[in-house]
Amino acid sequence: MSISQPVIPPASSTPVRAVLLDADGVLQLIGTPWDEALTRGGGPAFARAMIDGETDALAGRETLTELLERVVKELGLELSASDLLEMWHQATPDPLARQLVGDLREAGYTTVLATNQQWERRAWMREQLDYDGLCDIDGYSCTLGVAKPDAAYFRRLLELAGVEADQALFVDDSATNIAAAREVGLRTIHHPADAGGELLRREVAQALTQAASPPRG
Repeated sequence: MSISQPVIPPASSTPVRAVLLDADGVLQLIGTPWDEALTRGGGPAFARAMIDGETDALAGRETLTELLERVVKELGLELSASDLLEMWHQATPDPLARQLVGDLREAGYTTVLATNQQWERRAWMREQLDYDGLCDIDGYSCTLGVAKPDAAYFRRLLELAGVEADQALFVDDSATNIAAAREVGLRTIHHPADAGGELLRREVAQALTQAASPPRG
């Protein structure tokens, strides 16, 4: 580790026991914002329909392919679900963010992949981006039956990690998800989307250091 990189305090020195990390925009770079990418791929009506109708797919109650086929049919698009599915096969893992995960584990924290994904994208991330084994716990929404920002999603991850809400630090690029996690009682970091692993490390190191030495009143 470079001397210039912020040091991660050991878990034994802070009340935080688990760090929950989002994938898209945090551990991996997505480039074009999602709503813009959907609009480019299928048009404004397609983007709205996918965002409005994605709840069941994110919760694993239907596949992304089934959702795409339904939306294509409803909108009468001259596009195939299989062609559109390729939009979900885009992301670039951030090596500095991955190094941070390893350093957190080495420092004694339980790391949790806290990500909303459909069955197909989960499989792609595992097979093509080597996510298996990156974190101690994989919290793909499709496997849990519930997705962010539902409070039940966060409670399920806390249960899996074996920690209380105030013992968990959650990092996400969505203000909605951050607000929902705070309501449950988690410590949070609102990370700017695609800001990179260098900033992510500074944010996490600062949050853990502050947790270890809370301000005196």
